[in-house]
Amino acid sequence: MTAFKTTRRELLALIGGLAVFRAARSGAQDTFTLVPSLETGQVVNYRQDLQLVRDGVIGHRSRSTVTLAIRERVAGGWLARWMSSGGQLLEADPSVRPLLEVMQTMWDGVPIDLLLDDGGRVVGLADQAALRELGAKCLDRLLPLLLPDPTHAPVAHPLQRAMQSLLTKDGALAQSLLKEPAILLGAMGHDYCVGEPLEVSTRVRSPMSSVEIPVRGRYQVRGISSREGRAEIGWLMVIDRATAGLAVGAEILNFVRDVEATRPATTSNLEAPMSADAVIDITRTLELDDRGDFIIDTATAWPVSVRHVRRISTGTRTRIDTVELTRLAGQY
Repeated sequence: MTAFKTTRRELLALIGGLAVFRAARSGAQDTFTLVPSLETGQVVNYRQDLQLVRDGVIGHRSRSTVTLAIRERVAGGWLARWMSSGGQLLEADPSVRPLLEVMQTMWDGVPIDLLLDDGGRVVGLADQAALRELGAKCLDRLLPLLLPDPTHAPVAHPLQRAMQSLLTKDGALAQSLLKEPAILLGAMGHDYCVGEPLEVSTRVRSPMSSVEIPVRGRYQVRGISSREGRAEIGWLMVIDRATAGLAVGAEILNFVRDVEATRPATTSNLEAPMSADAVIDITRTLELDDRGDFIIDTATAWPVSVRHVRRISTGTRTRIDTVELTRLAGQY
């Protein structure tokens, strides 16, 4: 997804003349930081397209409108509000479609307050306790929607308990709710060296949500168009597989044991519990990588569009999550 290309010399001249690119604190030659021009009252709207593909087959596709509003300046950054609305399930397995539609309504129209740092990157939820209470109210919608359907009534209470458990785990709750905002603003606040990739070593939460695993990432300014007022930045990330396998393996095993402990006695003998050896076999081939494409408005540093693809695989099994955000007409 390359919209335009420029030479290193042209990039240096263009970046040096843009207010959204400031000289990096490191002082390294030709290094700049991308910082959005945030102000209280700013509002940006995006069309959000989500897609999940398992083993080459589309699990589901959905679309919604998301809004990010800058509420006020706070110590060390900004208080912002994120809200998703008008969710549509465009494609799904018919057997799980009603359940997915119900799940989609849980956070539809619910305001989520989050913190951004001075560089515009997502730091975390502003008030997790308040959000847990709000989530509990959203959860009350679940049973009335599921119980009348004979197909889904058997899973209504187990699903409610699982969601209640999620609300009590701050790390899992934050990852679930901050995924898309963090992707949208992922290119903000980084130091970019003109003509060279920016190497990043950090940690991300695992696909199972409760532990962090080490990753190696790379950002690169691919090009800037003064005529279009756009900059293109690419992102590539891979995990440290050996360390991640150990962390995620222990996590999966604990999860499986928790599930086995809560299964009804009448069904517990239908399947043998997953062994530690089986988990090790699965995680030995674990792969996780991210690829991202950011088109940035060079006048404001707000993203014009973002496409983020995360691929997770173990053995012959694969899962690909795609998030696309495209700015709609509105204030910014």
